[in-house]
This record gives sequence, C-alpha cells and structure tokens, in this order.
Amino acid sequence: MVEDDLMYSTFLEVYENHCARNDREADFPITYFKEQLNQAISGQISPEAVVDLRLQAYNEITKNYVSDGIFSQYMYKTLLSGNHMWAFKKQFAIQLALSSFMSFMLQIGGRSPNKILFAKNTGKIFQTDFHPAYDANGMIEFNEPVPFRLTRNMQAFFSHFGVEGLIVSAMCAAAQAVVQSQHLWHQLAMFFRDELLSWSWRRPLGLNLGPATSGSSMNPADFKHKVTTNVDHVISRITKIAPQSLSEEEENAVDPPQSVQRGVTELVEAALTPRNLCMMIQHGIPGF
Repeated sequence: MVEDDLMYSTFLEVYENHCARNDREADFPITYFKEQLNQAISGQISPEAVVDLRLQAYNEITKNYVSDGIFSQYMYKTLLSGNHMWAFKKQFAIQLALSSFMSFMLQIGGRSPNKILFAKNTGKIFQTDFHPAYDANGMIEFNEPVPFRLTRNMQAFFSHFGVEGLIVSAMCAAAQAVVQSQHLWHQLAMFFRDELLSWSWRRPLGLNLGPATSGSSMNPADFKHKVTTNVDHVISRITKIAPQSLSEEEENAVDPPQSVQRGVTELVEAALTPRNLCMMIQHGIPGF
C-alpha cells in the first residue's frame, strides 16, 4: 500500500495558489505567450527573428504577470519561523542540486512544474517521470536548451548566495564523488541495460531500427554497443563538470586561474539565461 504524504506539493500548486489568491487566470501567461508567437506560426517573420520574439514575450510576462517572488511568498507564509526557513532552504537547496545533477548527468528533460514535488516540512524533493528518453537508435535524446530546471523563482528564493554557496557547491561535490567511484562504469552499464531492454519492448511496431529487432531478439552486439555508448556519454558529461586535481605547475600555467566550480557554474548560468528559458514554454509557466 502507498499513502500520499500531505506535506508534499508540486510547483504547479504553488503557482495556482498564487493565481487563486490574486484572482488571476493561471493559464494567461501561456495564452499570452502563444498569442505573441502567432506571427511565427503563420510564417510572417523569418526563423531568425523567432527567438527574439520569444524572448520579448518572455520578458513581458516576467515583468507584468509572473513575478520572481511567488515561491518565496508561499514558503514565508507556510513555514513557522526563521529557524524552519533556514533548515528548509538548506535541505531544499541540496536536494535540488542533486536532482539537477542527475538531470544533467542522464539528460532528463520535461521538468514541468507539475512533475516536481517538494515536502514543505523537510525540503525533500520527489520527481515524477524521472527517466531518460531515447531516440530510434537507443541513444539518450535531449533537445532542451537548459541542462536542468532552475528558474527565476527558485533563484529569488535561494538568493545569489544560496545558488553559488549551496547549489553549485553541492553539484560539484556530487560530480566529484560520482566520478571517483571505481564501480561507476559497471553501475551505469547495468542501469542502461535494464533501460534499453525496456525501451526495446516499447518501440513502435514497424519502426526501422537497422540490425536490431524487437524485444528479446535484439542483436547482442548492437545492444552492447548502445549500452556502452550511453555509458561513455554520461561519464564524459560528469568528467567535464567535476573539479579537477591539478599539480602546482599546471595550476600556475593557467592564466587567469580557473575556478574548480567553473563547469557547474556555466551550467547554472545556462539554466538561468532568459534566452534559454524563453524556449521552455512547453514545460511550464514562463518565468516561474
């Protein structure tokens, strides 16, 4: 038997609560965004101008309709004291950092507000549909401009110090711990073996997939290649953001000196860049 924990809420519920309290239509930002893009849909503007049009609509929504303090106001009214808020922020930031690291590591997208649940009493995070998507060749498919979900409201809640001091540090620590594991390759291989076996049974009938056939009759050599390639890609992504140990000579040769958190910092900047966020309208409320 599974019992729902009443302390868990989704980010979407926080936003809908804000709209209900202020007598606003929850879907208005999405409707407005789509109306602004009607010219692009009808082909009245060039493809090069579509991104600028999306960014303009996004900025208009964040300025007039969706503030960056919605989540902060909700938590200030929910938690009882400053001590509760401090403990919640610390746990919530670490949980979000680990969740973001997993999203980047396995390239898990589609993180819309209704798929992210958090416990109001502990700060723990639970995500639904948290698994990679695969293309027709069995490779991880990821087409989103942001590496993970870290929006304006989250940034405002944690503040610059929380993002740089907790989230970035926790992601770096996670990357370094994972990449140093002697069993990482084999653990990922077992994960992708089970994932791709399940994927092979879910493929649409009649899909042309080369040497691989459906179900358990998948070519063993081809199956091994898919698993190995996915594992190598994951390890490569982790290695790029994990802090590197440099000798004193190597460290002095770098000018200017590079932060050990540079890889994760660049990911956070990409996740918070409005030009990237304006491309994520299909995964939630613009600016929330």
